Amino acid sequence: MAPLRFYFDTNVAKAAADQLRVRGVDVIRCEEVGMAAAKDIEHLQYATDNQRVLVSHDQDFLRLDQSWKATGKRHAGIFFLQQSLQGDVGFVLKALIEYADFVEAGAATLEADIIDQVQYIG
Repeated sequence: MAPLRFYFDTNVAKAAADQLRVRGVDVIRCEEVGMAAAKDIEHLQYATDNQRVLVSHDQDFLRLDQSWKATGKRHAGIFFLQQSLQGDVGFVLKALIEYADFVEAGAATLEADIIDQVQYIG
């Protein structure tokens, strides 16, 4: 079973990525792959091409999800962090670790619970 892997855009705190890595979760930030200045559609395409769930506070990804679904295009999943969580690294960590653990334990699967879906965190 494939593990849950994350892709953070610039809106997600670097500290969250650092703490996830300490816990063995696979996460990359857009800055680490030369995508800091990319457009939202490019972030979603990169995450999808690399089988990573996009994590962001940016509501534009909710619109992209709808437009991709309308055209039959698939994505690897979007975890939308509510704006109120912008500074709450602890809550974000807990939620993302929980999802990663669910997938690792087989309680959730990428295909059934993550791919082509938006999970609202917060």
